[in-house]
Amino acid sequence: MAYFLGIDAGATKTNCVLGTETDVLARAHGGSIKVARVSEADAEKHLQDVLSFLVQQSGVALSAITGTCVGLSGISISSVADWVRNALAAHVSGTIEICGDELIALDAAFHGGRGILAIAGTGSHVVGRARDGQLVRTGGWGPVMSDQGAGTRIGLLALRAMFHAQDASEATALLPAIHAAWGTHTIEDLIERGNSLPVVEFSKLAPLVAEAAAAGDAVARSVLQQSGEELADLVLLAMRKGSALESSASSHFSTVEPWTVAYTGSVVEKISFLRECTIVAIHRSDPAVQFQPGPADPPLGALWRAAKCASRS
Repeated sequence: MAYFLGIDAGATKTNCVLGTETDVLARAHGGSIKVARVSEADAEKHLQDVLSFLVQQSGVALSAITGTCVGLSGISISSVADWVRNALAAHVSGTIEICGDELIALDAAFHGGRGILAIAGTGSHVVGRARDGQLVRTGGWGPVMSDQGAGTRIGLLALRAMFHAQDASEATALLPAIHAAWGTHTIEDLIERGNSLPVVEFSKLAPLVAEAAAAGDAVARSVLQQSGEELADLVLLAMRKGSALESSASSHFSTVEPWTVAYTGSVVEKISFLRECTIVAIHRSDPAVQFQPGPADPPLGALWRAAKCASRS
């Protein structure tokens, strides 16, 4: 029997699955193996830890692995991708594919088929695949220029909305919540903290914005609604790009087929109000769009790609 390994190698954590073409036999979670974020020694330890756990849980030896796929954030940094490839080659047998982490998430949702995936965690972007396999992308220009619907932008929008509420003498639960999160006591403290260098992690404010919104805070709800609608705009732009590719490729695609949208990422998965606002905004523009009911599971996309890559070799 052929066994495959799928790895989602993020900046802060590594998620792995080991299985066959049809079944997951084991899962493991560990620290990052991205050497741009951790030392090579730590990355090697994290890799060994997750691989050892997979072997223990599945009973499958690493020498029996037929193919591995790693979805890696920051794949454009050759030293990062090369380290992962070489480190894996020292432990597992078979083919090894390294690709962008957005591709394994897209394939987790659509298995190489047509569809649009919204990714919103600390950062955000949208990636889609047209019927002929061409990829489309929107967003992903970083926290200053983009990241619509993501944690960093939600934190920034929350601070701006909170300060606007102060100017308007409008009550909001965001002020005491942000004070508690940052350990500040006055508006002046907040101003100093928010404008400090190095830049603070605004994304850590997103959970408290979600809590305030769930409790009915109007300012927090407006921040999440704006964020959801901004993420929806990226999805709609990606759909438009994909439809344009299909229309120009062949007369067979001249009739626009409704798109299916999937999602993944901590923010869009955990903040249901933002996700609902995104769906409502997309349906307002295109009522025919369909939505997958649950989040995409990126390691499963890597597992699928590993099997496909091995079959071609």
